[in-house]
Amino acid sequence: MNQRLFLLVFLATVFTSAAMPVFAQTPAAKQSGYTLITPDLLRPHLKFLASDELEGRETAKRGQKIAARYIATQFERLGLKPFGDSGTYFQKFSVTEQKIGGGSKFVIASKPKRGSKVETTVNSSFLEDFYFFPRGFGITGDSVKGAVVFLGYGINDLKTYKYSDYSGLDVKGKIVVVMAGEPQAQSKESVFNGDQPTRWSNWATKRTAAIDAGAAAVLMVNDLGGLPFLPQQVEPLRDVMMSGTMSLVGSSSAKEIRPESRVQGTPLIFISSALANQVLKSTGKTVDALQKGMEKNGRPASFEIAGVSLTIAIDFQKKILETENVCGLLEGSDEKLKDELIVYTGHYDHLGITDSGVINNGADDDGSGTTAVIALAEAFARNGERPKRSILFMTVAGEEKGLLGSKYYTDHPKWPLEKTVADFNIDMVGRIDPKYDALKNPNYVYVIGSDKISKELDELLQKQNKETVNLTLDYTYNDENDPNRFYYRSDHYNFAKNGIPIIFFFNGTHADYHKPTDDVEKINFDKMSLITRLAFSVGWETANRANGLKKNAAQP
Repeated sequence: MNQRLFLLVFLATVFTSAAMPVFAQTPAAKQSGYTLITPDLLRPHLKFLASDELEGRETAKRGQKIAARYIATQFERLGLKPFGDSGTYFQKFSVTEQKIGGGSKFVIASKPKRGSKVETTVNSSFLEDFYFFPRGFGITGDSVKGAVVFLGYGINDLKTYKYSDYSGLDVKGKIVVVMAGEPQAQSKESVFNGDQPTRWSNWATKRTAAIDAGAAAVLMVNDLGGLPFLPQQVEPLRDVMMSGTMSLVGSSSAKEIRPESRVQGTPLIFISSALANQVLKSTGKTVDALQKGMEKNGRPASFEIAGVSLTIAIDFQKKILETENVCGLLEGSDEKLKDELIVYTGHYDHLGITDSGVINNGADDDGSGTTAVIALAEAFARNGERPKRSILFMTVAGEEKGLLGSKYYTDHPKWPLEKTVADFNIDMVGRIDPKYDALKNPNYVYVIGSDKISKELDELLQKQNKETVNLTLDYTYNDENDPNRFYYRSDHYNFAKNGIPIIFFFNGTHADYHKPTDDVEKINFDKMSLITRLAFSVGWETANRANGLKKNAAQP
């Protein structure tokens, strides 16, 4: 680290210390820590973390390293015990960065009834004819090959909707071509018509169905009906995809981070209708015509493309990089209960710098959660009374690349997972989403996962909310059928999949989500301080209760 980097951290730390008010400790066990959490405490941290000097905090890059040193400096200032590797605050891990080169190929091999096999290499380019998301949904190998099945909308749900595009077809080991969306969604007679799309509108559900049927790969056509190839929700991720994907070095495909991507060797690749038509060429049909036919008669129209196989070879350029989680421990005060752990998490990485040189500062995502974790460490460390159980304050890297830092921690825990009582994850808590902006109500929080493993935890949350900040607790995204699948998309999930009760605090997405316009000037610090106070109160009560959290009989 050069002198400028050290100077940045030093000045930010001095500024933060000077800006924090000093409160007299009160007799109430948690009152002094609770009242420390104010907009004035939060603002200096976030102004530094979301500044241009940190270059968007992309995992394993210079700005992320500066952020890590800054957070560690805060933990040291507060007297937290270093809980990383070798007496430091850093839990280091290695990642493989993969970028897409220009040599990717789609090779169609067709064998007519008479004559020899003909191979055709289709001219295709990344983000023009095909793309796939990072976050663990890419291909771990370099190629996939198989016969091809056109599978309509990729729906397999005879039980609920009496509809299956899979009926009578064996897709095991084959590449399936599916269309985005649902059939006859605008028809009043259709089972898929309604105010809200069903779970089959979600590409992850379609991919899971294909995995369950043994497909080798899923090609999803998403530009039918006049829709752009890169829809609005994907456009902000163009730079993320161009910057490359990451995976943990040495991770096994058997240890996937989400149920919908549990077989990483089954890629989901979005393709243009033009590329799909090249695959269908020998049939004399186009994907647009097939869709129109299905819309007209309301029935599946799946078939295997006779005599055709497809080889997809992705040109990956790979290198190994080093990164780190930042871990600070506050030991509990009770001789017996201090062996049990509460964890606060927030991811301090973001998207870095765009291809065009614009910085994604990530103030809300997740500078806000990282700042909240630092403020929570401040509140607990300076509280008049220490909690009975121990508390780990951990900011993780690699969330934007696939929840990598939290996965590494739960695969290599610094504290036994069986002694970990709960994880409270804070990801995007500084803005107001369109729903609540229209309601003119900034004082809300989306609560996700609080009842999935322990209903007792959810009851504790509701009680603490009522007694303290009295926010609107919105459980919209807690619905298992919610197509956004937020429960699987932040760092709490790696704790939840290990049976640890969690709460995910979230303010919803907004127009600046994953854009360079996610800046600190747009943060609502009053709202952010209320959510942080609620997280403090829930953590305090969990850390001091006589017994651990009772888990539900049925786990998700």
